[in-house]
Amino acid sequence: MSDQLPVVVPAAEEKAEPVKPKKKKKSLLRKISPLMWATVVIPTLVSTVYFGLIASDRFTSQSSFVVRSPKSQTSLNGLGAILQGSGFARAQDDIYTVQEYMQSRSALDALREAMPVREFYETKGDIFSRFNGFGFSGEEEAFYQYYKDKVSIRFDAVSGISSLNVTSFDAAESQKINAALLKQGEALINQLNARARQDTIRYAEEAVAAAEEQVKNASQSLTEYRISNGVFDLKAQSEVQMGLVSKLQDELIVIQTQLDQVRAVTPENPQIPGLVAREKSLRKEIAQQLRAISGGSEGSLTRQASDYQRVFLENQLAEQQLAAAMTSLESAKAEADRQQLYLEVISTPSKPDLALEPKRLYNIVATFIIGLIVYGIISLLAASVREHKN
Repeated sequence: MSDQLPVVVPAAEEKAEPVKPKKKKKSLLRKISPLMWATVVIPTLVSTVYFGLIASDRFTSQSSFVVRSPKSQTSLNGLGAILQGSGFARAQDDIYTVQEYMQSRSALDALREAMPVREFYETKGDIFSRFNGFGFSGEEEAFYQYYKDKVSIRFDAVSGISSLNVTSFDAAESQKINAALLKQGEALINQLNARARQDTIRYAEEAVAAAEEQVKNASQSLTEYRISNGVFDLKAQSEVQMGLVSKLQDELIVIQTQLDQVRAVTPENPQIPGLVAREKSLRKEIAQQLRAISGGSEGSLTRQASDYQRVFLENQLAEQQLAAAMTSLESAKAEADRQQLYLEVISTPSKPDLALEPKRLYNIVATFIIGLIVYGIISLLAASVREHKN
């Protein structure tokens, strides 16, 4: 009996010791393949750590504006012009100009003169989000490429409204940059207005100056002709001479009538020689005046008429061109005033109190889903390779 007791007890103790839970835990970890670790587990853990603990908040300041110009009513008349009124129309082409400028290197340079923009993005934020976090590249072009991603402009073609969004690591700094960009856009519009007005009026002023020079030359030519030929107004002068000839002819008719009457009544009347002398004098004067008007001499009005008419018409044409140029100048000024552009701010830059970026949960889930997709693709490729080898 004493020999059997030590044999039974150890056998019972050995059967009562099951150690299987630890083996199950180890088997679960071993079931995760290295490929899943590399494509799913590790990237998801890294994404969770980064977006959950490291990633800095980014604040976006929003504003909206529209570029408008007064409606042109040149094609309207009557009731249509009255009904349309003097409102404003969208200047869509100029909207794209302003948008391109706000995202340009020139706008960034002007912005850096007003505030330390580079410090906003270089000294704040986590090492992965801020500019030159690892100290590899500090060139201006690299910063400009980084800055472009922080400024976005969206244009609504239906309403004509542009939305300006500026993102940084500080809400006040985002608002400050947004407001400065709006001011720069307005300054660009004013510059375009001044340039367009200057060009439009300059061309009209050049036309006026050329017309004034033509008037000056034509007037000088006319004056020189009048002085050299003793003619002030050929038309008026010819009318005076024709009137004089007409009076002389009337007086000649009267003398001839008197002479005929005297001869008929008293042929020996002593007044007859005086009347005859008067008749001859009138005929001579009339002939002289007619030669002065239409004779063959160089000083006759007929010979002077062509040259005088040419010089006089050149002077009149120059004066008409000057009047037309002056009218065009006034019209150009009115048109330049009517074509002014305006940048109207619809909503002022906001100061965000909530960080919309980064989207932490979204990025973590997206990393997990993308990892699963990559894992599935690689698994299928590996299986097809193995099947092809077999």
